[in-house]
Amino acid sequence: MMFLLPIIAIALIIFYLIVFQLDVPGLWKFALVVAEMVAVNRILISRYKLPSELGLILVKSRKGIEMIDRLARSEKAFNFMADVGAAMSYGLLSVKLMRKNISAKSMACGLIALVALAVFAAPVAVTFLLYVIGIGGTSSSAAQSVGGSADMGLLLIGGILLFGGLFLLILFGIVYYGIVIFKALTMSLFFGTDAITKVSAGGDMLLPGINLPFFEGIIALAIVMAVHEGAHAVLTRIAKVPLLSSGIVLFGIIPIGAFVEPDEKKLERVERTRQTRVLVAGPTANMFASLAFFVLFMGFFATTGDFREGVFLVHYNDTNASANITHPLPEGTLVYEIDGVPADTVYSSALEREPNQSVRILTNKGEVVRTTDADGKLGLEMYLLGKDFLFSRYGNPALQFIYVILGLSMALNFVVGTVNILPIPLFDGYRIIDVNVKNKMIVKAVSYGALFFFILNFLPRLFQ
Repeated sequence: MMFLLPIIAIALIIFYLIVFQLDVPGLWKFALVVAEMVAVNRILISRYKLPSELGLILVKSRKGIEMIDRLARSEKAFNFMADVGAAMSYGLLSVKLMRKNISAKSMACGLIALVALAVFAAPVAVTFLLYVIGIGGTSSSAAQSVGGSADMGLLLIGGILLFGGLFLLILFGIVYYGIVIFKALTMSLFFGTDAITKVSAGGDMLLPGINLPFFEGIIALAIVMAVHEGAHAVLTRIAKVPLLSSGIVLFGIIPIGAFVEPDEKKLERVERTRQTRVLVAGPTANMFASLAFFVLFMGFFATTGDFREGVFLVHYNDTNASANITHPLPEGTLVYEIDGVPADTVYSSALEREPNQSVRILTNKGEVVRTTDADGKLGLEMYLLGKDFLFSRYGNPALQFIYVILGLSMALNFVVGTVNILPIPLFDGYRIIDVNVKNKMIVKAVSYGALFFFILNFLPRLFQ
């Protein structure tokens, strides 16, 4: 074991240099980090004979099982939680899914929690990822684009949520936007247009150090995985299925998940309703965690207003090459600092610039160096947003750290919880429909169709 610490130290140094010092596009950074971690995995697995699966290191322990067994004593509470989660995930369809085990009480609680998640937590969680973390960009209202008008769109979304819960709404969303992307791809491939380059991706990989803050991202993902796998484990023990081990999953030196290892053969023989509860428990726990972190996030925001700084919101961006204005900042970009000066101060002092001067602009999408035109203008039209803007920034690093962890925990729990109920192979949603739908041809058609549209949502990243 004398070489273990030096290997970890060298891996950390290389990781730091790639992520924080190398000036290359994010996709290149991602590829280099993957290559490094694959190499670290092979070294550690071969040298120390560590247990592994699909090339990932499994750090196993039975200590977590003791805690899971204690939690499993609250059988009624956890079964009720799973039934409520089924109502949140599948709406009225959960009556068919859970058969006689769904009650009027669990259905009512599930629909109330579904409304709270969809109306309050989800918009904040998604916007947090879009703006604070710098993923994606602005887009028109989904409700309006789907329904032709905001009222019709909201009515349609409400109907989908009531009938099929988040499962049907998310599935509808990826299919709808997948068709939009497929149309743009067809126009580009067969008619020579640039339509695919103008379409935003419907999804993005969430990677600490790449498009998520490294330390905050690792902590938030650890919370998400512990909540998800812990809930699966508790319902597994309630179903009287043994747990063989538990632990964390490492990709090189990066923890990327947690796991519990049930006796799969015994789980497959359990009655279908109990199997469904085990499978739906993970996404349900993530949804409840998202609601809990939403309350903590909003409480933290409401009580720390004096420590926040205002930010600029980019309304118009000029990239006139003849005027020497370069580097686009899309509409909706948040600007925190200009040449190290916070946005509040820049606005109040009416900072002037020299012609053809390089200016460092710190945004929610990273730092951009922009050159002014012959009149000393940056070519940006920006509005200052006050401290009450939900996605302002804290001047105190400790408060900013807490703010990002709370926001990421809220957002990632929502994303993992909702995405996992999709009927896609390797997701919980696939196993749920596989357990409950007798016609396996229907299961395959739905699952591979969902997988096709899911992949389509990521496709525009290859053309940008």
